[in-house]
Amino acid sequence: MAGARKATMRLAFCGVMTALGTVLMLLGGVIPIATYCVPMLAGLVLLAVLLEYGLRWGWMVWGCTALLTLLMGADKEAAFFYLFFGCYPMLKPYMEKLPKGLRLPAKALLFTLITTVMYLLLCFVFPLEAVLAEFREGSLIFNIVLTAVIPLCMLLYDRLLTPMALLYVQRVHPRLKLLKRG
Repeated sequence: MAGARKATMRLAFCGVMTALGTVLMLLGGVIPIATYCVPMLAGLVLLAVLLEYGLRWGWMVWGCTALLTLLMGADKEAAFFYLFFGCYPMLKPYMEKLPKGLRLPAKALLFTLITTVMYLLLCFVFPLEAVLAEFREGSLIFNIVLTAVIPLCMLLYDRLLTPMALLYVQRVHPRLKLLKRG
């Protein structure tokens, strides 16, 4: 009986986190500037799943959120951004295992490669007119700056994940433990 209750709690929690991540992602279609912000916020939702139930459930929540966002989201660029960058909270522990001198360059290289692959896919494989128009309207320098700023923002996001995880463990996790017992 206790095992079934734990499984139900886990499934309900992950379902709510998937819904929260999806709602955050859908806000990207409502607020134009949120294209790059909401995928990061939705990625923070994964921290709770990772800390409560581990990597396997984190991947499931990320996959469900990404799929729902791709299907229902108005802003496909934000959906792709989440698809490519939303899983970073689950990759961060592996990046932290790298030698200290290699971490920052490895993260910067990873973010640059992901940004490049994502925009190549958005321009040539799944051509989104909005993305193509952005690149056509912007100058070459603007396009280079855009693709350089995203990895810089992701490095800041990387720095934010650890304090956010600590904040979650100190403030939210104890309250959830009480709910799990009750």
